[in-house]
Amino acid sequence: MAGPCHDAVVTSIGIIGGGKGATLHADAVLHTRADLVGVGGRPGTATELAAVADVPDRSLEQLCGESEALIVAVPPAAVGDVLDRVADHIAAGAPVRAVLVEPPLRRVPEVGVPVVLGANLLHAPVVRQALREINAMQEPHHLQMRIRQPMPDWGAHGSDAFGGPLHDPGVRLVPVLLSAAAETAVHAETTEIPGGVHAAIELASGRRAGLDVAWQPGSSRIELEAADASGVILLTLDPLPRLEIDGRPIEPPDLHPLEALGFVQQIDRLTRTVSGADAWPDISIGLGIEALFPAP
Repeated sequence: MAGPCHDAVVTSIGIIGGGKGATLHADAVLHTRADLVGVGGRPGTATELAAVADVPDRSLEQLCGESEALIVAVPPAAVGDVLDRVADHIAAGAPVRAVLVEPPLRRVPEVGVPVVLGANLLHAPVVRQALREINAMQEPHHLQMRIRQPMPDWGAHGSDAFGGPLHDPGVRLVPVLLSAAAETAVHAETTEIPGGVHAAIELASGRRAGLDVAWQPGSSRIELEAADASGVILLTLDPLPRLEIDGRPIEPPDLHPLEALGFVQQIDRLTRTVSGADAWPDISIGLGIEALFPAP
């Protein structure tokens, strides 16, 4: 883990979870001036991560009692139960003032403080630039996201209960597609493709956007393509974001990978949410995306 290199309002943050997502968040916190008070949540869950990050392995009760913000990075089926327990501690006086939850989601109860959707790429500089360029297009007639990656080897991935590639990485990345559309999605029809799913997403205006997502061997690659009568914009992640406008590469800024992927900026925004200086859209956006693609 690297040391701090990024400004942030000093905020105490606890991470519930110990997998890959929790690891990225822990490293991102350590790149800000926020205070990572611990990771864990259940006995022994995050002992290895705690050791690497040089922070205590805490129980969920301890994290709630010591944190102004919590990051919940647990399997989807566990999110609701974890938030129920967090809500109980907040009601009993815990200092938690904001909670960030990683998708996919299954159930998100009220907890008494702002609950925001983890969407690091929406904070990534190159992705934000691409979205600005796409939103400035005149009536784009084509908007498509293509996602190919190996099946994740953690959690319930690969089991019938998880929901397949449409739920991870698909649901995690749909916020980028919908931000490019700048519209609410009202319906989705899915069909099978080799190794995955094609989703035809109907937007509120009647326009359509496409999502192709599949688990495939080899390296991961994500593409977001938009076109109007004047040209084509292509955003690629393999693994860091790159932007092309009409085939012309746009030089990306020289950033640490956690900043290039938006993780550090997302922590900064979480600290501002705690202080009341910023706010995210409600977690209902994430639940609305889940409703488009119900899990088995």
